[in-house]
Amino acid sequence: MRAVASALGVLLTAATTAPAGAAPSGPAWRPCPENQQVQCAAIRVPVDWSRPGAGSLDLAVARRPATDPAARVGTLVLLPGGPGSSGIDQLLAGPAASAQVASRFDVVSFDPRGFGRSHPLRCDSRLVGDVPDIAPGPGRYDRLRRHDREVDADCRARSGPLADHVDSASVARDVEALRRSLGQQRISLYAVSYGTVAGQEYAERYGAHLRALVLDSVFDHAADTRGFLTSTAAAAEDSFAGFARWCDRDQRCALHGQDVGAVYDGLRERAGRGELTGPDGGRVGMFELSRGTTTALYRPDWPGLADRLRALRDGRRGPGAAPAPPTTAYPAEAVCADRGVDIRSDRDYERDWRWQHEVAPHLLIGQGGQAAWGCLDRTAANPPHPPEFGATPPVLLLQSRHDPATPHRWATDLARRVPTAALLTYDGWGHGVYGRDRCTVDVADRYLLDLRLPPRDAHCPAA
Repeated sequence: MRAVASALGVLLTAATTAPAGAAPSGPAWRPCPENQQVQCAAIRVPVDWSRPGAGSLDLAVARRPATDPAARVGTLVLLPGGPGSSGIDQLLAGPAASAQVASRFDVVSFDPRGFGRSHPLRCDSRLVGDVPDIAPGPGRYDRLRRHDREVDADCRARSGPLADHVDSASVARDVEALRRSLGQQRISLYAVSYGTVAGQEYAERYGAHLRALVLDSVFDHAADTRGFLTSTAAAAEDSFAGFARWCDRDQRCALHGQDVGAVYDGLRERAGRGELTGPDGGRVGMFELSRGTTTALYRPDWPGLADRLRALRDGRRGPGAAPAPPTTAYPAEAVCADRGVDIRSDRDYERDWRWQHEVAPHLLIGQGGQAAWGCLDRTAANPPHPPEFGATPPVLLLQSRHDPATPHRWATDLARRVPTAALLTYDGWGHGVYGRDRCTVDVADRYLLDLRLPPRDAHCPAA
């Protein structure tokens, strides 16, 4: 492993970066091979921003030029979520903004360091997927911690020094390098989901270079371990309850007329005993069941979730899943870099599990609990802290009332901390607000184009 890490270290340190105060050269834009309407390039950034001369990586970026250059307002940078989502893939698929915004902004995005086309972290996918039972029990904490250490060591061996520098503060500094390379005095920034952590970091460090800032589906980087775990568990349970109520009243639900909570509880118990199998015949553990359910609540895809839960209950088989690649990016590395978890023993683990169970009697855990097991005994490079927005312009926050991943409370807490922020609540379900319907698009576009905020506590009705 040391030989692999050493070779990758040489690869990453072979190139040098410009001195911190020097103006970087602009991106060498070329048509992207996948879509000629989109331009692709790369900018060079340090692996470790605290030691700019100790090695660099090429950050993959993409741009859709404004379709009406004569009316161009400026540059809109899209900060993708995940962690690990590809901003380039989003631009290749479409403008990632309304036609009105796309006509007046150069829309730019990138693949965050460690993912996609930007030197993706490499980890043994089989080791990553071989998760011990996450339910509490004697010796459970030590088994999970041992697994975490093995995964961490493997990722470091395969990925080199970059594995220590995939935190959101480093991503925010990459965004600033991108702004400078574009030659823009100020940029407009749209961040979504986990990308809002880096968006908040950028506002703290470089607020004077922001023309506008939209934070969509806000992630609370100030939450302590208990707040992180219980609030995400409660949010997932709230969304599941909405799904169950839909099943009660709508015959399109494959579980209509049944106790949906009891169906899920039965699946969870079978998963805990190692008796639950998926359509491909593979074992489905509690972690996979929880993650798959929460993911289906993002859109939300209630009919698809009902079909999946019924298939799992009835043991229906389907086409086998494609074999996993031998190595894969591991988003938990980024989560752990931004927050450790205050869990040091079986007693702590059982306590935190109980906290979550109290607010999520069916799902037991949410996105926080799904991530926490992978961050045991880890020190965060970018520890949680309340954001301090200084020179930022007025900020627009977008948040669903019923979001399974980022609770509405996180957005209201940030709105209280940022006096210049206005919060638009979409009174519906799902994760991600911009583009939900005409109301959410109009409010966000009005702000991006004309810098006009809605009332401080505005609402869009559920579609």
